[in-house]
Amino acid sequence: APATAADAMLARPFASMLRRGLSARPQRRPFFTSLVNADDTSGHMKLYHYVNLSLLAAAPAAFAVSPSPLTFPLDLFLGVAFPVHAHIGMNCVISDYGKKFFGKAAVAPMRVGLLGVTVATAAGLLRLNLQGPGLTETVKRLWRAPKKE
Repeated sequence: APATAADAMLARPFASMLRRGLSARPQRRPFFTSLVNADDTSGHMKLYHYVNLSLLAAAPAAFAVSPSPLTFPLDLFLGVAFPVHAHIGMNCVISDYGKKFFGKAAVAPMRVGLLGVTVATAAGLLRLNLQGPGLTETVKRLWRAPKKE
């Protein structure tokens, strides 16, 4: 028996671990499953919220510094952050409404399709940032008057 109350408090978690055994440890899911079910873990939701906060700062900053050398790294970040944010957020929508409207069997194909859209979006934004004018300049071009020839 523990000698003091502090010893008892320290021993309690170890005692419960011994009672549960090794089988109670959470199993790691395969990487692909983790990407497809992007809203299933608290880690993904934490990532979603951190990306959300960083987008609140990075998007206006990219427009404020454009055109300058700082625009390129911000465009690269935005080109990754927007698809990640959209992927996790849309997984939440699929979890909430996919079963209601299309049935349980349709949720997995919708999630795999969403992963394909996310990868295609990220690849397109990466190509725009590396070979084109960049994300910020492309969006700014929407508000510029067309050049008269």
